Amino acid sequence: MNKLNVKLPFSEIEIEQLPDGQPVTDATNFLQETIIANTHRNSLRGLELGSGNGVVSLMLALQKPEWHLTGLELQRELAELAQSNNARLGLACSFTCGDLRDYRQLLQYQGYDLIYANPPWIKVSSGKVSPIPNRAISRQEVCCTMKDVLLCVDWCLEPKGFGWIIYPVDRKTDLGRDIIQTELEVCNVFESEQSPRSFIAKLRKKTGIEKW
Repeated sequence: MNKLNVKLPFSEIEIEQLPDGQPVTDATNFLQETIIANTHRNSLRGLELGSGNGVVSLMLALQKPEWHLTGLELQRELAELAQSNNARLGLACSFTCGDLRDYRQLLQYQGYDLIYANPPWIKVSSGKVSPIPNRAISRQEVCCTMKDVLLCVDWCLEPKGFGWIIYPVDRKTDLGRDIIQTELEVCNVFESEQSPRSFIAKLRKKTGIEKW
């Protein structure tokens, strides 16, 4: 399996990615920066949905080594690559191969303080699906939809935990429609000039009380 070395946005540290994989983007950096700036707990259990080569979790772990972070990735070769990147950096993240749509069976422990995702942005109905499988799964909702992501966050989030998801700004209406089918609510929205096409929604349980 051929790989490329890519530099993390905030350092000279490099990780590996597949040549046809989803690259490190401004949106990736926007997500990790927003989580770091707005999460003040020293110790927590975190879960990344669709972790790819591990970039978001690894960036968080480099800054917060006391956090216990797990990445869930549908594509086995990417889950293995994320674990390899983790070992290469000497971090304590864990990555597993699995489908977030199977959350009731796969994630028996319903107790993550922090859940975050940079999921596929493009609805299948919005354009031609990429012929490259890795790219199609990462970019388009061929294997999971926004509703699937929200249902997984809802199931796995601690009552006082928070979820963080990033989407293009033109999907705010979709978020408002799909979130009403869960016990979640949007408690804050973040936008940034570094990633003007995207927004981050901070989620919590409807009965949650913000203490962070």
